Amino acid sequence: MTAAGLTSPCFVDGLSSRVECGSLAVPVHHDAADGPTIDMAFVRLPARSATPAADPVVVIPGGPGQSGRSIVPIAARLLDAANVDRDVIVIDPRGTGHSGKLACPVEDEDFVADRERVIADTIACRDALDADLTAYGSEAVADDLERLRQHLGAPKLNLWGGSWGSRAALVYGRRYPDVTRSLVLDSVAPTDWIIGASMGADADRALQRVFEACAAESGCAQAFPTVPRRFNQLLNRLDARPHTDDLAHPLTGATRAVSFNALRMSSAVRGMLYSDAMIRVLPYTVMQAYEGRYAPLYAASEAFNSGTLDDLAFGMMLSVLCSEDIGTLPSDGVGSEESTSFLGDQIFQFWQAACSVWPRHAVAEDFHDPVTSDIPSLLITGSWDPVTPPYTAHQAARTLSHARVLEVQGAAHIASSRGCIPQLTAKFIDSADTASLDTGCVDQIQPKAFFIDATGPEISE
Repeated sequence: MTAAGLTSPCFVDGLSSRVECGSLAVPVHHDAADGPTIDMAFVRLPARSATPAADPVVVIPGGPGQSGRSIVPIAARLLDAANVDRDVIVIDPRGTGHSGKLACPVEDEDFVADRERVIADTIACRDALDADLTAYGSEAVADDLERLRQHLGAPKLNLWGGSWGSRAALVYGRRYPDVTRSLVLDSVAPTDWIIGASMGADADRALQRVFEACAAESGCAQAFPTVPRRFNQLLNRLDARPHTDDLAHPLTGATRAVSFNALRMSSAVRGMLYSDAMIRVLPYTVMQAYEGRYAPLYAASEAFNSGTLDDLAFGMMLSVLCSEDIGTLPSDGVGSEESTSFLGDQIFQFWQAACSVWPRHAVAEDFHDPVTSDIPSLLITGSWDPVTPPYTAHQAARTLSHARVLEVQGAAHIASSRGCIPQLTAKFIDSADTASLDTGCVDQIQPKAFFIDATGPEISE
């Protein structure tokens, strides 16, 4: 495979070696091929073999709205073995990163009950963006990717999609089955599942699993025997009276007054549930806050803001979710399980307000049907994932006749780095055969020990 004319040498933050950066002009609307175009950016990690395979691995990031370029170092590590014989290409989907990022300022505490503020902020973002906001969706991204395949001269693609990227990969596989060699889907978002509709309930179940794991681990159980009850008491306390304290920013050290109410507390805990590392300190962080020490909770919320939200193109997220997912639900579309979760219905109400003023695009009639395919597919899921729980992977696998689901115990969102999963992924991409995979090593992957104080876990690692 060649990328001649599309790429030039470049450096990417987080990688010591030079790689290739490129872009391809794709139609704003694929049904108007002669109309305006968008430059879709991508990074190519050339295969290390002198005789590489012709079918590359293409990485589609999550979000929706995440920049592919920002995860190139992670992709390079996860797909290092596959990169021996195949190019690895990481795309910035349209509307993200270097592909005309639809940037809107957003912070964790913007998930607020002030509907008028949400609407005003969304209108300001919408009106500031110089773009046709109806041109950004999962199907358009899939069509962009097919254009890239054709320009690269690749006979087929192997797709690795994480979170929303798994949705885009499934859409591509349905639209272009003959040129899709394999799918690796981590933290799966099936097409027949509405992203955002059960965020509160799913996060609630993940949190309960974490508390149960703490109770089953001697060190955590002994240190924090009452953490589930204290968590609920803390939320009730903050709902009645927010806590304000002067706290130092974990990166800059600057001190400022920080206020925590129940909404901000809940959002911070939900953010922690995304990360294997943050889950390890979650019981400790909750108990510290319960006892009036909010510095660990503030550090956790800022880590989520700077590590996840800062990278997201929020306009792209709005364009996708408002037209394809949570924004399509009626105002009474939230169930009782959602409203009684620790998050309540705040996420649902936020999206209802924001999507009420955001342009929508049409989707194909079969968009929300399950993807039915015989494409070899490896599905990876974390047992503690708060946003795409294991049931979503099993739901997608029901109509993928050559699928295998790997459930990683004690893993959160995006589980591909845990234990033997990178090696299994490489073997699968090499063979495009799930039946021959020996997955016994997955059962050996265990949750990491909880911190019982600021110095770490009781159990030596």
